[in-house]
Amino acid sequence: MNSDEALSRLTLLCPPPSHPSPAGEAEFESGALPVPASHRRLIASYGTGCFDEFMWVFAEGAPNAQLDIVERTRLMRANLRGKALHELNHVLGEFRVGPDDLVQWGGTDNGDTLAWIAKGDPDDWPTVIIQAGQLRAVVNSGSSTATVLGLLDGSLRVQFFPADFPDVRPEFSANPYA
Repeated sequence: MNSDEALSRLTLLCPPPSHPSPAGEAEFESGALPVPASHRRLIASYGTGCFDEFMWVFAEGAPNAQLDIVERTRLMRANLRGKALHELNHVLGEFRVGPDDLVQWGGTDNGDTLAWIAKGDPDDWPTVIIQAGQLRAVVNSGSSTATVLGLLDGSLRVQFFPADFPDVRPEFSANPYA
């Protein structure tokens, strides 16, 4: 499924806010990190915030540093450098990348990380979902939008996510600090 179809299906499953914040495309103009076009469209539709009271999405230039892709990526990379990363090392080795090749685009209330494996064309970057504590990792070949959709419609299951996620009728909450 392409990213436009994924976004269309996501907006039907979980309607976006009427006034997303931040505004989307303008937030990505600085170019501090490459961001796939599909994620720009996701943020343009939803803004930064939380899906189903559990999974957060980030944007470059978010007023709250906790939701800023650049800041979250910097912190994640610093946290992963020089650590024995168990299963994550295996995943990164398969893609021939290291922690500095990850770009964090989301996270969960449990401290899990959603990051792109930034190798090749940004529109083809897979997502790695890293369990808090870096104990386990799951790779999804879809875009951030397709990953969110898969998690919310149940077609993508992550063993270390709570059993009550997602809800039957997932909702999006815009970032109250934007």
